[in-house]
Amino acid sequence: MTNKKCGRLLIAAGALVLCAAVSLVAYNRYTDKKAGEAAEKTAAVIREHIEAQTGQQNTDSGADSRAQDESAETEAEELIPLDIDGELYIGLLEIPKLDLELPVTKGWDYNKMHHALCQYSGDVRQGDLIICGHNYTSYLIDLDQLAVGDEIIFTDVNGRQHSYTVGWFELLGGLEGEKLDDKSEDWDLTVFTCTWSGYSRVVVRCQACTPGPNSLAQ
Repeated sequence: MTNKKCGRLLIAAGALVLCAAVSLVAYNRYTDKKAGEAAEKTAAVIREHIEAQTGQQNTDSGADSRAQDESAETEAEELIPLDIDGELYIGLLEIPKLDLELPVTKGWDYNKMHHALCQYSGDVRQGDLIICGHNYTSYLIDLDQLAVGDEIIFTDVNGRQHSYTVGWFELLGGLEGEKLDDKSEDWDLTVFTCTWSGYSRVVVRCQACTPGPNSLAQ
């Protein structure tokens, strides 16, 4: 093969690689945009449901206090996920500093992560909830921009608001999944996402604010 032909082949191969890279960037941006739109739509439905729950509580405010206490206790113990188009959601995660309010599904898999944050493991009532999400620009790309003391709020679909402050950060490798579930009593909520490389995870450990998390969201 002559040098001229070899050069042409290299140029063609380079052009193909460049086209593939441009196509990948375009696809990622499209996926990111669609994920943001889906999350915004779902969050609005969940917020409307929560407001309806709050309104019902206010309507029932004149009922017998004992009955209310029993109802509140039952509601605090039971968290029935909200079904939206066949997907189950447990609440909303709000990060005021990042201007984010995103829906959280019950359980997780990679398909769910394309349209919401996910309950990776744990339970908000037990103080060991772990929430994961993609590093989309409309999701958790700026999670590492938070600082110790910043506020994170989880509002469950029953309308109960759980407030936390950022305690510390961890950077875990892709093969260190077992460390995510570390049942330390030092944290009550964990939120994590992948780095751009996908080989590491940015992990934010949060501590519950006092008083307790069972105040009804307004």
